Amino acid sequence: MKKILTLIIILIMSITLFACTEQTNNDLREDLVVGLEAAYAPFNWTVTNISDYSYPISNQPGSHVDGYDVQMSKALADIMNRNLVIKAIEWDGLIPALNSGEIDVIIAGMSPTSERQLQINFSDEYYRSEIVMVVKQSSIYANATKLSDFNGSSVVAQRGTLYDDLIPQIENVVHQIPLDAYSNLVASVITNVSDAFVAELPVAESVVKSNPSLAIVKFDEGFGFTSAEEDITVSVGMRKTDTDLLNEINSALSQISVETRNEMMLQAVDRNNESDLNLFGLIMKYLSLFVQGVGITLLLAIAGTFGGFMLSLVFVAARTQVVDIKRDSFIKVMIKRITNGLATVYIVLFRGTPMIVQAMIFYYGVKLITNLTWWTPLSAGLIIVILNTSAYIAEILRGSMNAIDKGQMEAARSLGFSRIKSLIYIVYPQAIKNALPAIGNEFIVNLKDTAVLSVIGVLDLFNATRQVVGATYDTVTPFIITAIIYLVLTGITSIAVNHLENRQRGKDMKHA
Repeated sequence: MKKILTLIIILIMSITLFACTEQTNNDLREDLVVGLEAAYAPFNWTVTNISDYSYPISNQPGSHVDGYDVQMSKALADIMNRNLVIKAIEWDGLIPALNSGEIDVIIAGMSPTSERQLQINFSDEYYRSEIVMVVKQSSIYANATKLSDFNGSSVVAQRGTLYDDLIPQIENVVHQIPLDAYSNLVASVITNVSDAFVAELPVAESVVKSNPSLAIVKFDEGFGFTSAEEDITVSVGMRKTDTDLLNEINSALSQISVETRNEMMLQAVDRNNESDLNLFGLIMKYLSLFVQGVGITLLLAIAGTFGGFMLSLVFVAARTQVVDIKRDSFIKVMIKRITNGLATVYIVLFRGTPMIVQAMIFYYGVKLITNLTWWTPLSAGLIIVILNTSAYIAEILRGSMNAIDKGQMEAARSLGFSRIKSLIYIVYPQAIKNALPAIGNEFIVNLKDTAVLSVIGVLDLFNATRQVVGATYDTVTPFIITAIIYLVLTGITSIAVNHLENRQRGKDMKHA
């Protein structure tokens, strides 16, 4: 029996040692952190099912991503013997995320334009495409074969891309304001706001596959857009200082044949088959993504409003200080004026700038200064909501406090209460009661306004919807679902706030 027990112990220790050694070896492998949109089929799009092609999104637990960029990232990481980490980041945030050290490379169907080359380095091409236009099948432009056929048309493209820069090549074109996502371009053409939009062929194929009412216009050779070599290729983006990484990636790319790359793209287009999803099918397929988005939205709104409320008490106390030149010492007068001034500047700053601007500055600014492990999009977003909300609630409470008879504070002080105790036990309770509707409204505002945090990669309800739209190229249906969810959340909040008001009114009438 002792021998058997000894053998079992030795076996367990051996397995444990092997596992630890294997884990250690994996830990020794350097990470390759890739940034992409996860909303740009067939290059990259969010999926809810785990397959041989999908890969987890590290900054959005529970979500996975598929697409050509994902397969290319996996192939490069394998050749380079690195651990692949993929992060989902909005298009406009990719280059800031790269330069701040949030990611190592951008593999997101990005073309190496001359403007971008001023900011970052690019590898050799990893895909070569064709520039086409997408129109309605019933459009007069559906049978166009040359660029001049679009004379006088209204054309749109994605913001911040080379395709928007190509539009002026069309004679007498109505160059429309660029939009931020291909799903919006699709909606613009379907609703006849635009006659066409410019895209690269693989994206156009995915769009038409999901929207049969649309058609692709390919131009005869020599009659299309005049473009530089960089306009029809996509490359891996990396920081200017990462020259060793650039050489390593170029070496890895040289080991992947053009035939293999083209086959990857064909397979990605085939896998992106969402055109048969109706409203119910869309809800069922992406239910987990919607639920996750709702959960994070509620977390940001609840914790952000509560945290902002608690912080606002400090600022409103600083803002409502009374400087008594006769009784206060010089030091006390200076402290009051400094704290009042700082509180005023804080409130003006956070009320005077959009939350989306605050998010970009705070998140990527901190990343540039230091690499804190806990400084994730979610934690940063939560802090931003708290800071932003505290500025608004501080002003709400200050206005409510001004409506309270000043004699109550004076009476409390005459009874021996300190200023802080007078605020906590006498003034704040009355001010909060009067400000309850406005604070409830601030919570509703946070439910909706946290959508802007998608710019730093927070997977709230809006960002989850955007990723569903990016996978299906159906703008209307996912946002109808989201609109209903927002209405339910804000409706429940309004009922809860009204209940609290009525309950408090009943108590006041009882004590009257």
